[in-house]
Amino acid sequence: MLTAETIQLPDCCAALSRLLNRLDRPEGIESIRIRMVGGRPVATAQSLKGTMMSLTADTAETIAPLSREWAQRIALQIAPGNAVEEMNLVDHDVWTVHQRFDPHRPLWKVQLSGERRSVLYVSSLTGDVVQDTTTDERRWNLVGAVIHWWYLPWLRRHWAWWDQVVWWVSAIGTVTVVAGGLILGREWLKHGWSGLFVGRWRVHRVLGVIVGISACCWMASGWLSMDHGRWFSDGKVNVEDRERFMGGRLIPGDIGAIPDFSATLADETVKEIRLIKMAGIVHLMARTSPSHQDILVMVEPDESPREVFQDEVVKAAARPLLGDGVLTLTRPGEVNAGSCLGTNDQPASLFLQVETSGPESKGVLINGGTGAVVERLDSSRRLYHRLFDGLHQWEVPWLSQHCDLRRVLMSLWCLLGAGLAGSGMWMGLVRPGMKARQR
Repeated sequence: MLTAETIQLPDCCAALSRLLNRLDRPEGIESIRIRMVGGRPVATAQSLKGTMMSLTADTAETIAPLSREWAQRIALQIAPGNAVEEMNLVDHDVWTVHQRFDPHRPLWKVQLSGERRSVLYVSSLTGDVVQDTTTDERRWNLVGAVIHWWYLPWLRRHWAWWDQVVWWVSAIGTVTVVAGGLILGREWLKHGWSGLFVGRWRVHRVLGVIVGISACCWMASGWLSMDHGRWFSDGKVNVEDRERFMGGRLIPGDIGAIPDFSATLADETVKEIRLIKMAGIVHLMARTSPSHQDILVMVEPDESPREVFQDEVVKAAARPLLGDGVLTLTRPGEVNAGSCLGTNDQPASLFLQVETSGPESKGVLINGGTGAVVERLDSSRRLYHRLFDGLHQWEVPWLSQHCDLRRVLMSLWCLLGAGLAGSGMWMGLVRPGMKARQR
């Protein structure tokens, strides 16, 4: 969540090398992010292993654990006009069980007043608001995401157990749907089409013909979503890959050589500053809104800010991961063009893709908003994306250009699928009683 506060550049960032000296750690720094947190400039370092540490950017003092008063001030700035009704320091709850919250734990859970009954979760390590929920969102997600993904805290916080349980349940569900199709096929061979759509099971069989294939694809794609490297490559980028992409970890010497950039950005309303390294070159990324950022290449301080990374630098960073060969760079608008999955904070078309040529081409996916390499691509991973994105999310070219129609069609399929499942349950409950009466 991008802060609404503007960074006062000359005051907050005068001692970056001293900050990095304090933030440095054995596992190495991947990036430093500076933003205003409850009225104070805060610098957060993310290590190559994903852990985080934060200091006040003006005085280099550790902020963790974040005090109750500071967390309350952050929450009220995010939701002005509300009052704090309750605050607790929690490790997990049903809305924060995902592993992406792990670097931020424990979390201040802040219950706000107001019609929406908002709850904010503030990291005690970084001061970031990492999750926000409202009453309506909680109600819908209890019957949606929580049940759909089995986000039960006692299970979900143990990732390996949750992974096995959901994978096997979705696999059994896929087999069950296929078995239903085989039974329908057997009935068709015995009685023909005219004999299928009569009697008490007419509605169930009609639904089965209409949505059986769709339900099978949906269940199979749900199974694919839990693959995690079982059948397809998982695309994971390890610590060594990230360090090679950077051209070496971020060190105090890199920051000490940075010229004063406050004059260059003096006319900008900067909400967040990020320091990253790509192919050995330090970049400063100044974000002015969720959808816009200025990029300064620190070896070329006199040049005007750019909106995108230079092609040559991106390819040079990807080279150690991809080896020899001609590299092709695909920019936003071409990767996931027209996707319906984007948000205001991170558009779906934000990613850069660098690939080698040839039938067995390798590639990497790079987040254009953070400058970090996020995924390795090979033929197995590309096939996975085609299957999962197409079957589960309906991310296919034509529908991706018609997001509203896509939502309507997906909703209809879900309703028909629910009808199919409901009529199947009815058959299972009623049919044994009918057989008993016939005897």
